[in-house]
Amino acid sequence: MGMIVLHGGRFLDPRRDELLEGIEVLVEDDRVREVSDAPIRSASARRVDVGGRTVMPGLIDAHVHMFMNEMNIGLLRNVPVTYASAKAAFVLKGMLMRGFTTVRDMAGGDYGMREASEAGYIDTPRLFVSGRAISQTGGHGDFRLRPDSTNDFICCSALEIFSVIADGLPEVLRAVRDELRKGSDHIKIMLSGGTASPNDPLDSLQYRVDEIEAVCEEARRWGTYVAGHAYADEAIRRAILAGVRTIEHGNFIEPPTAALMAERDAFLVPTLITYRMTKILGAASGKSPVSLAKNERVNAAGLTSLEICRAAGVPIGFGTDLSMHTQLYQCDGLAIHREAMPAAEVIRSATLVNARILRQEGQLGELIPGSHADLIVVEGDPYADLGIFKDGGPNIAAIMKGGRFYKDTLQ
Repeated sequence: MGMIVLHGGRFLDPRRDELLEGIEVLVEDDRVREVSDAPIRSASARRVDVGGRTVMPGLIDAHVHMFMNEMNIGLLRNVPVTYASAKAAFVLKGMLMRGFTTVRDMAGGDYGMREASEAGYIDTPRLFVSGRAISQTGGHGDFRLRPDSTNDFICCSALEIFSVIADGLPEVLRAVRDELRKGSDHIKIMLSGGTASPNDPLDSLQYRVDEIEAVCEEARRWGTYVAGHAYADEAIRRAILAGVRTIEHGNFIEPPTAALMAERDAFLVPTLITYRMTKILGAASGKSPVSLAKNERVNAAGLTSLEICRAAGVPIGFGTDLSMHTQLYQCDGLAIHREAMPAAEVIRSATLVNARILRQEGQLGELIPGSHADLIVVEGDPYADLGIFKDGGPNIAAIMKGGRFYKDTLQ
């Protein structure tokens, strides 16, 4: 890879609320080696003029589903894993080309995809994976149709790639231990109803508290953490008290629960763009009337949940939760967050906060000496116009991950 000096543009440090001028960035192999407001002198480095554009950290999406190949998840019931994997690789490359150099998969993505990416067989963002989400019978991860009476211990989900069904402490412990054995970076557990699952009300409370506590204890003993799918306020409160570290969605949260999250250093990962796109495209994509009605409720509450958590001091990440056919709108989620917070905070959510969620502080989310050389070069000022990220990345002039250019129109 060698050494490259990026110069001649502006620099976005997400810890600041305005762009910096005259900053040069030295990349050596896969790491940032120097960031300086003076010219960097290196006889062996290739100097690349970014032409007045903005150099910034690559974006991070903390809630994706690489295998969510259809908006109507039921259509995946008979899709071979091999076919789904090929489509997942296509989806992941699209994310990378939109400027997302890191993503956190929240059900389905596993160590195999991560290792294939690290080996260079597929071009993807940097991957952090949960493996299969853990769901109770009849929970958000149970996609069986009501007439289906199969009950094969923890492997009876009709969409087995996404979730594992486990009931009671022995099954729950076995499920989480198995996902950790297989190399999951974190654990995902379903704690309330969802819009995509056919049988559970949104406000349902899933898993007993002792089961949730057991999952969290196992993850802690392995040196990792638990992310909880939860919409209902009581589901969120139970999760936080049991030790869940990140709340995925969280749309129906109330101020006292948000205060508890802030007190316990828990994170919110909203996914507002998926509700907007489901509202627009869901019916045409085969979403059921029940699912569309659920979506109306969560969509209406989305921005309010951000406002409540922001007021309470909860660190807010950025996630999208989109399916293959809506992935092109991934960056539109940034503009939706802008409706509840300043642009600088939105950028921090998709960089610094998400890096904290991934436990990658100093490695991802900012360009500092020693960090991964994951960066993008964009036209304009993201603080002034988040719309520059829209439409699949035409305003992104360069994309680098691990010191390698995946897109380079600078020369």
